[in-house]
Amino acid sequence: PSHDIKHIGFVKADTMMSIMNWVGLPSFVVYFLSMLVVPFLTGDWVYVQEVWDRWQALNVGMLAFISSVIAFNIAKYNANKQRERQFIAARAFMPHALSELTSYCKQSAILLREAWEKLRETETRPGPLASELPELPESYKEIFSRCISDADPDVADYLANVLVKLQVHHSRMKELKLALGKSEGMIFVPHNVMTYIFSLGELQALINRFFGFARGMEPFNDSNIVWEDYRNAYSNLDIDAEDVDDLVGFTERAISRRT
Repeated sequence: PSHDIKHIGFVKADTMMSIMNWVGLPSFVVYFLSMLVVPFLTGDWVYVQEVWDRWQALNVGMLAFISSVIAFNIAKYNANKQRERQFIAARAFMPHALSELTSYCKQSAILLREAWEKLRETETRPGPLASELPELPESYKEIFSRCISDADPDVADYLANVLVKLQVHHSRMKELKLALGKSEGMIFVPHNVMTYIFSLGELQALINRFFGFARGMEPFNDSNIVWEDYRNAYSNLDIDAEDVDDLVGFTERAISRRT
């Protein structure tokens, strides 16, 4: 059977297999005791044959059921192995995608640092930013999609979370770049940009943490990000956390809320 089959009728394939295994094992034990152990203990060979003949229909049904359970488990094993091979193949390209996203984050940090400096000097309307809006790379999309499709649920959720934060960040960058170049519309203050810097640091921290797993050098780790992760991320982005008002305190408060 194809490993792409996810449903059997209206029931998910994994659910169906769990039910079959849950029902199949005790049923097989009862069947084995009733058809083999008990007859041999209570009678001779002739009696055993009479029991088998009397319950012939049940024997045929049980053998068919056991064969089905074995076949489904073999199919599931092969499907999982195939999915694992596909994930390993997709993961091999992940370091390149993460490097591209890191470059994008560094370019975003340049724009945010400029916005921060200008807003500290001139509140709300500092004028257009000289820094260009960085463009999102393209190749990461297919690589992330393949990994999410074949990864275990926890890994897939982690990568999906990175994509969501990346999309939110890019929308904020476009909004910031556009708004600071207008004489009317949305008003930004330094605190807005500081929260954007924090979110960018969080995104970079998630990217950094996945590098080791993507290279096959570390086990997957989806625990809460700690201050050291943020500190390294800010350093990667050439952001001095001490120089951005309340960034350290804001980061520490965000960490404490998650613990």
